[in-house]
Amino acid sequence: MLQNYLKIALRNLARNKTYSLINIFGLASGMAVSVLILMFVMHEFSYDKFHKNHERIYRILARVKMGEMDMQFDSFSTKLGSVLKEYNPQVRDYARVKTIVDKVVIKNPEKPSEVFFEKNVMFADPSFLRIFTFKLKEGNPKAVLENPFDVVISERAAEKYFGKSDPVGKTLIYEGNHPLRVTGVAENPPSNSTFNFDFIISSLTFPALSAHNKDAWDNAGAFNIYLLLDSEQSVAAVERNIKREGMRTGAFDNQATYTLEGFASTHLGNNFHDSGNSKLISIFAGVALLILSLALFNYMSLTTARATLRAKEVGVRKVIGAGRSGLVRQFYTESVLLCVLAFLFAFIFVFLLQQPFYDLLNLQIDASFLISPSFLAFLVVLLLLSALIAGSYPALILSGFAPLDVLKGRLGGNHSGAILRKFFMVFQFTVSIALIICSLVVKNQLTFMQNKKLGLYKDQILSIPLSATVAKSYFPLRDEIKQQAGVQNVTVTNSGLFKGYNMWFVKNFTTKIDVGLANMVTDNQFVKTLGLKWKTEPANGVLKNRNHVLLNETAIKELGIKGNPIGQLLGEKDEIAGIVQDFHFTSVQSSMKAMELIIVSDTTNILNFPGSNGVLYARLNPDADIQEKVAIIGKIFKKYDREKPFEYYFLDDAFNETFKTEIRMSAMFSVFTGLAIFIACMGLFGLVTFTAETRTKEIGIRKVLGASVSAIVALLSKDFIQLVVIAIVLAVPVAYYFMDKWLQDFTYKIQMPIWIFVAAGSLSIAIALITISFQSVRAALMNPVESLKNE
Repeated sequence: MLQNYLKIALRNLARNKTYSLINIFGLASGMAVSVLILMFVMHEFSYDKFHKNHERIYRILARVKMGEMDMQFDSFSTKLGSVLKEYNPQVRDYARVKTIVDKVVIKNPEKPSEVFFEKNVMFADPSFLRIFTFKLKEGNPKAVLENPFDVVISERAAEKYFGKSDPVGKTLIYEGNHPLRVTGVAENPPSNSTFNFDFIISSLTFPALSAHNKDAWDNAGAFNIYLLLDSEQSVAAVERNIKREGMRTGAFDNQATYTLEGFASTHLGNNFHDSGNSKLISIFAGVALLILSLALFNYMSLTTARATLRAKEVGVRKVIGAGRSGLVRQFYTESVLLCVLAFLFAFIFVFLLQQPFYDLLNLQIDASFLISPSFLAFLVVLLLLSALIAGSYPALILSGFAPLDVLKGRLGGNHSGAILRKFFMVFQFTVSIALIICSLVVKNQLTFMQNKKLGLYKDQILSIPLSATVAKSYFPLRDEIKQQAGVQNVTVTNSGLFKGYNMWFVKNFTTKIDVGLANMVTDNQFVKTLGLKWKTEPANGVLKNRNHVLLNETAIKELGIKGNPIGQLLGEKDEIAGIVQDFHFTSVQSSMKAMELIIVSDTTNILNFPGSNGVLYARLNPDADIQEKVAIIGKIFKKYDREKPFEYYFLDDAFNETFKTEIRMSAMFSVFTGLAIFIACMGLFGLVTFTAETRTKEIGIRKVLGASVSAIVALLSKDFIQLVVIAIVLAVPVAYYFMDKWLQDFTYKIQMPIWIFVAAGSLSIAIALITISFQSVRAALMNPVESLKNE
């Protein structure tokens, strides 16, 4: 019987090539995009689930209110883990981990000419490999991190530095003068791992690297602490004891609230990284389901539309004894066959689009994840659900025809599914129009942020991160760069603009409430180089005193400074020497921050301050040859540090990085919108084609009676355009609601202009008219003699 059903299904596919292609490629497109997006979503939700004990691993978080700000910390004293384990039997083990944020320089001493920047570097206790499930290809997990300067490297790092030779026992040089002994080689961390390391250095190495700063090892913010508990039920008991036991370390804030966060939820929870944007993931998942729904509705709409053409087949089958269940099985067989064919084409599309999709989202997914049981099970479920949903309504409609009515030609409109087809079409165009509106709003908000006046000059600003070696020779380096033709000015800061900032708290002059001040240590050329505007310029325009500070306008307001601020003391000894107009030094998504610029005179080494080693900013002439200037500055840089590769970026690129999520979202919405319109138009084309076929004789008669081509085109188009108008009416408030909610996350945002909604509606009508006209004009131009021939 099944063989018979398959034969009939194949014959129907071959006989109705146009509809078959529309159904197969519409479904394939929807499935391909759904698979790609849901692959990304599943990958995000699978983070860190591969660890054997992932349900019992927790990290410690501290939340504290400072002034009007709620702040969260995840780094603590190195003593905290051992104290908690000693006094809490529920804590089976602990591991201290410090991930290096800045790039470090590593080289193989046997290949002195090959020097590399590395960013996947971390310090960890020996227990790290006991708590977390990272497999070693070489080395004993119990001993590889036991001694200072031991390092475990990944397979890719082993190949990069040592080729095919065995790296165990060999040496790597860390930051120019610290030899590391390779004690083990770990498998590359999977792509769904929070710890994406290439180098795990023994935590006992850290005190030796920080010999100049004895507090760096034991201070309150040195390491993340991960606990392995005996069970999930022990969380509350351990949380209650963190503050009590933490006081034993001597570096603990008794005012903070301490909690444990499940490690497996870190990626989408309280992490401070862009990679775990749960809101973006939810949007993508919702759009993926919408796209798949559009494709499935297309199939159901076209199948029910053509139901009348198969009515006699159903009537004859019922007369000769076919039951309704048998007919349902037959039509479901056709649906499954079509879905399987669409699924095969979808896999071809996925293979072709996979890398562009990865590039668009800046992600990588391991092949091992794609063949994991969970993902393969998802594909099977997707196929079965698609076949079930796609075949459900057509099977019920077709199998429900009454044979007597069918064979007498009395198949009424109640059997045609016309109302359902109209619903499907309205739904498809509602989604498409809503996506057009969303895409336009996202693009406009992105353009608004990119073009917002920042209060500083960001174009043609070459930014050069400085190593500790170069920092010691900053002033001769600065002077040599400044002397180059095409370089307008040079300045330096202890932290990069748009790269984060340090903060300290000062009492409000009036209320005595703590006010957070972002601070940056710089020289007296900062204002000139970055083009800041003075609100109140220092006396004689000169800043020389070490204790001179500049504040922005927001700082003056938040500190409640009355009268003339110039000359007043900030804290115990810092003197307010000038006021600069507000300027953005971090993302424009948040409100203006209170800012303090600590001005250091040329006789003081600016880079001795806490923070990074510093960033040098060189402002280039607008007409300068960028590549030539970068090459010249690179050669100058190498004179002061031959060990470290020359690294640079432009300030406007750093600014654009602050809203890369919105850039990706804009690109994805453009893709989603294009695909939704494509699928909707395929369905519309199929319905117009079907309508033209069923009204062939009517069109012929109208032409014989004198109807013009335009009149016939209008006749065929009228009903469809009415449905598109209904879709516009439904889409506008829905899109407005969601975009208004999305815009609430921005401090500086656009007001959605009316032209966006007019443009979306006009575009949808134009696309629908083009799609309809292609087939309706063809039908209108048909020779009425051919149309009126007997069947």
